[in-house]
Amino acid sequence: MPFQAPAEGVLLPPYRVLDLTGPEGVFCGKLLADYGAEVIKVEPPTGDVTRQRPPFISDVPGIERSSYFLFYNTNKKSVTVDLETSEGQVVFKKLAASADVLIESFPVNYMQSLGLDYDSLRQVNPGLIMASITPFGQTGPWKDYKSTDLISLAASGFMQITGDPDGPPLRQGNEQSHFPGAQHAATAIMGALFYRDMQDGRGQYIDVSMQEAMITYYTDAHPALAYIQRGENVTRVGTNSTLVIPLGAYPSKDGWISAGIITPREWENLSNWMFEVTGNEEILNEDYKGGNQDRAPYNDIITALVIDFTTRFTSEELFHQGQERNLVFIPVNTVSDLLVDPQLDASNFWFDIDHADAGNLKYPLGVFDSEEVTPTTNPAPYLGQDNEVIFGELGLDEAELASLRTRGVI
Repeated sequence: MPFQAPAEGVLLPPYRVLDLTGPEGVFCGKLLADYGAEVIKVEPPTGDVTRQRPPFISDVPGIERSSYFLFYNTNKKSVTVDLETSEGQVVFKKLAASADVLIESFPVNYMQSLGLDYDSLRQVNPGLIMASITPFGQTGPWKDYKSTDLISLAASGFMQITGDPDGPPLRQGNEQSHFPGAQHAATAIMGALFYRDMQDGRGQYIDVSMQEAMITYYTDAHPALAYIQRGENVTRVGTNSTLVIPLGAYPSKDGWISAGIITPREWENLSNWMFEVTGNEEILNEDYKGGNQDRAPYNDIITALVIDFTTRFTSEELFHQGQERNLVFIPVNTVSDLLVDPQLDASNFWFDIDHADAGNLKYPLGVFDSEEVTPTTNPAPYLGQDNEVIFGELGLDEAELASLRTRGVI
């Protein structure tokens, strides 16, 4: 499509993005849609499988009531096409000819089997940018392997650094492996669009490996460097640290508090406070007053002393009294805490969207903060709600649409 400047208050131009992704890449389309792109969710006539994914609003199942679908598809449009029929492939090629971007997360070679791979689609649209998000990328001995979130976390090595030292490797909560690949894809797409529009108008193919993307999310632990230098794998340390002592999550009267002591002054402030409260002179031991590595041999003793101290306070008391002493004490929030968090309230992080079927729902606005740009706030689309408008733009009249609908093509 010809370049169009962004509308006022919108970050991205209205690039047309065809979103064929499943859970592995749906966040990519959401990012682009929330900031102004025209993202069209291309679904089979029966609906995307995530429309059947619980939990459902008010525990009432329905294709318009999946909390998962309602969250990940805000600001998108919806059209229905059966890509596995020859007529559906013709319709989709017309749609691709009008698009700037196509994102998909099908198994490797699936799009090629339909005649809808990048080499085929760029014949009808040389400016098309296509991004494929797959577990292991389009090449290599693992490219055809099936995967899940658990497999992605294991294959990336992320589980190796997650969990307690004496316990097994652990999977993180929710499906964390789905986000790095989607975010890398969104960034690469925006870069490819900029290159296309500023250079020769040609599109690009983007191959995103979820395994590789996940690896980039724990490079702060320098696992490769540690192995090369010392021949050792980075070990699991639970919520604590082997470099900063004390650091971690500690129980309080009513929950958990996160704390980290880095500088000698912070240790002095904490140890004096702990002595005032507990009267235990052990915390004033001269052996603990050096740097973090000086305290490393005494980590178990210091942890026990810290727990004896923190369990005498609520998390909120530790937070405020710690801040008064220039100490980093932060409550470990629950979801209910976040919904009433004064910091998030002051930054207008939460906002409401009305959905005709699901009702009023609360969403996070996103982390992009600008006086000039605000993410759009439209509800997730009904199944096929934009068929008539978008397919009409492609030259399909009402009679043709009715015929395609009757035959299950759309």
